Amino acid sequence: MTLGRLWKFFGNRTGMAILGIQLVLVLLFLYFYSGYQSSDKCVACHADNAKMASLGYPRFAMTRDQVRKESRHPNTECRDCHLGNGLSDDPTRAHTGMLKLIVLDNDFNIMPRKGFVNQLLPEGPDRLRAMLPRNPDGGFVYEVGTLLWHDRSTVTLGYDPAIAKKTCGRSNCHPEEVKQFATSMMGSNFRQRSMRTWNDIHGPNN
Repeated sequence: MTLGRLWKFFGNRTGMAILGIQLVLVLLFLYFYSGYQSSDKCVACHADNAKMASLGYPRFAMTRDQVRKESRHPNTECRDCHLGNGLSDDPTRAHTGMLKLIVLDNDFNIMPRKGFVNQLLPEGPDRLRAMLPRNPDGGFVYEVGTLLWHDRSTVTLGYDPAIAKKTCGRSNCHPEEVKQFATSMMGSNFRQRSMRTWNDIHGPNN
């Protein structure tokens, strides 16, 4: 009886029009959703060795196959880890919202990276100190106090659960691990909250 009523409704022009509109909306949603998740423009730019060299970042040339091999995540897109806009050809728009190195002065205020930090890839025997900016004579640029990885909070300078949920905690990645880590001592920033001074017995060690 119910099937007969549905057939009678969709068998006329109005019903067919409604069905067609619904189909178009579903297809549009799938198209834009898949495009939103895309990192095609990231790959198009960074896989071009000549273009990356002309922009001054030859070491940031990277093909999709290299990303999949080195990350060991064959189904992961660039923006799944780095965020940003994977659909834009414009460097400024493409990098908007992307996770970036955090540069701090000696009072723990955030500084601009450009003009201070030129090396973005650690290398050599002392990788932790290799990225710290240096003067022409080899001495450190003491305006820069320290560097933090891009997954830190710019407010607390510690672990950022919001970033973790957008990246590693995605439903198709490691959501359970991120949820579990958030309840740990390090994930909850318990030690940081218990510190009274920088030289407190707990120490700034997370």
